[in-house]
Amino acid sequence: MAIDRQHYVLCSHCDLVIELADIVIGHKAVCSRCNTTLAKNNNNMKFRATIYAVCSLIMIIVACGFIFIDIRIVGNFIGISVLDIPKTLFFDKYSYISALFILFVLFFPIVNLVIIVFLCSKLRLTKYRKRDLLIVYEKFQHWCMPEIFLTGILVSFVKLMSYGSIGVTGTFWAFCLFVFFYIKSLVIFSPEAIWNEIHRNNFATDTLKVGKTGICQNLKLCKCCQAILPVQYIKCPRCKQKSKIRDRDKIQWTLALLVTSLILYIPANLFGIMITVVLGASSTSNIMDGVIYMWQAGDVPVALVIFIASVIIPILKIISLSWLCYFALAVKRKNKRNCLKMKKLYTAVEFIGKWSMIDIFVVSVVCSLVRNQQMMGVYPDIGVTFFATVVIITMIASQKFDPRLIWDRPQNRQ
Repeated sequence: MAIDRQHYVLCSHCDLVIELADIVIGHKAVCSRCNTTLAKNNNNMKFRATIYAVCSLIMIIVACGFIFIDIRIVGNFIGISVLDIPKTLFFDKYSYISALFILFVLFFPIVNLVIIVFLCSKLRLTKYRKRDLLIVYEKFQHWCMPEIFLTGILVSFVKLMSYGSIGVTGTFWAFCLFVFFYIKSLVIFSPEAIWNEIHRNNFATDTLKVGKTGICQNLKLCKCCQAILPVQYIKCPRCKQKSKIRDRDKIQWTLALLVTSLILYIPANLFGIMITVVLGASSTSNIMDGVIYMWQAGDVPVALVIFIASVIIPILKIISLSWLCYFALAVKRKNKRNCLKMKKLYTAVEFIGKWSMIDIFVVSVVCSLVRNQQMMGVYPDIGVTFFATVVIITMIASQKFDPRLIWDRPQNRQ
């Protein structure tokens, strides 16, 4: 079974004009040049996305209301709920990390789930309300990290076992279901289908030439709603957002942010991220101390996860984005094979960038649980602030980079 979706799209990665015809249900259309997903046709998209989003919202309400992890230290029982973690960080005077936790793990995902429910249910919304909701959804989506927090919880269990006996309740499984339903709703939900309900995506005045780039046809892509616009349009008629034919000036922003993150990466690794107090004696540990501790304790897989996520990925991301900027600006002899490699590199950087936050979440969980005032306590240290800032800056840097610049020069010569 297929639906009639015959229209043109402009690839957001390589700027190629492509004509889409029928997309079979359960399949997707990809760019013939760079393999970027252009559109998908999920069966009963609105109904299924609504069901999963509602189930996810129910699960997070349960997860926030009750204790979901507990630990027994020297006979003392300590249990926390999801909301206790940012509360503890706030009382420890780390309101910055507390705010990041609330935004990335709770607020942004919950808002996006509510938006999916509004857009996919039978509520009567004007096209202006739909437009506003879709814009918010796209802006928040880059910063949603509940799945990373769940992974951080699992990693923190290994470290917590050295302090006492760990236990989980039914609320923990509710949070796991929240993450599962959340991911399912995102996979099923298609913003493109909602945008097409508001207005068609093609605002070109001339006939489009399939297989040619948009820049060669005096066309540009709206980065917000993916509409095809003539270059003279300052604002997109569909989403009312400003657009440029290319964001070359943002490469300067990318490079400036990379330099900033590299500078901050030094204190992030030199300063401690956790302070452990045992019988009044305190000791500070940084990221590498945690990796070494896990390795020596025999938890090699966990040590490798923390080392890769917290040490390797930030450095590789800075190097990769720098190389992408160099390739886009300085390399004159480009071919399709090299451009495809750079496109894959950019896609990988976009995907793995926020996973460096896993160490921040591990620190948040450990510091919230290990609070036996008579015997021991674990507290965050200044290094966690530097490291979280590095992750955020590198994420912004990757978003500033325009991947179409990878393909521009050889195609313009054609």
